[in-house]
Amino acid sequence: MKKLLGLGLALSLVLSLAGCASINSVSLTPVPAGRQNVVRSQVEKTIILGFNFDNDFINPIVQDLKRQCPNGTVTGILTKDEIISYFLVYTHRVVATGYCSTATTASAGRRNAASVQGSSNAASVEGAE
Repeated sequence: MKKLLGLGLALSLVLSLAGCASINSVSLTPVPAGRQNVVRSQVEKTIILGFNFDNDFINPIVQDLKRQCPNGTVTGILTKDEIISYFLVYTHRVVATGYCSTATTASAGRRNAASVQGSSNAASVEGAE
């Protein structure tokens, strides 16, 4: 009887510790040539017994990416959808990584600064980079 109880306990321990992971990724926007400013956002939700009533946990990703790139555009976004499964419980994680492109804004700012300072300082403004 003790052997059977020990075997049942060992089997339930193995089932509770065994897990599986899957990942799906997709990139829907082109990756920019100047990939310098990486922005990343991640959200996750733990689901017990497979009862998931909504996917609202994903909504903050957009606002978080915008917050990290306030004066630019986020491009080259790669989205990873990860599911880590354990016995009776799984975690759904979404990771979005992109690039904050502010080249247009930076160029306009340099032109405005050069025109305000005069043409003699324009070369030093352009050469400062």
